[in-house]
Amino acid sequence: MSNNSMDMTNNEIFRLGMEVGRKQLADHIVHQFEIGKPVEINGELYWLKDAKQNLMDIIDDIQSTWDEEHGVKKFVVPISITYNTHRTDREVIIETVDAKTAMLIAIGDFQHNGWIVDTDYENYKQFKGY
Repeated sequence: MSNNSMDMTNNEIFRLGMEVGRKQLADHIVHQFEIGKPVEINGELYWLKDAKQNLMDIIDDIQSTWDEEHGVKKFVVPISITYNTHRTDREVIIETVDAKTAMLIAIGDFQHNGWIVDTDYENYKQFKGY
C-alpha cells in the first residue's frame, strides 16, 4: 500500500463493507414489511409488524385473557333491515355472557332504528377470533 491518505486498511474496508451490508439488509426488511410479505431467513419465513400493530396485539391478548377470566363471550347476531323492498342482512358481534343476553342487547341497540334482530338465539355462533 502507498502512503496516500486515500488508502484504507483492511479493517476499514471490512467495517465499510459491514455497514453497506447492514444497510442493504435493513432496506430489504423494510421493503418486505411495506409490501406485506415475509422475510426469509435460513429457510424460515418471518412476518414483521410495526410498533402500532404490536401494541394492538398486546391489547387484544389482554382483552381476551380478561374476557376468559370473567366469562365474557362474543356472539354473532344476525340482523336485517328493509328499505324500498330491498333487504340488507348483516351480523353484529355482541360481548356478553350468553346468547340470550346477546339477543336482548341487539334488540335494545338495533330494533328502534328499524333493524330486525333474529330472535332464534340458540343458533347464534360464538365468535372465536378478532
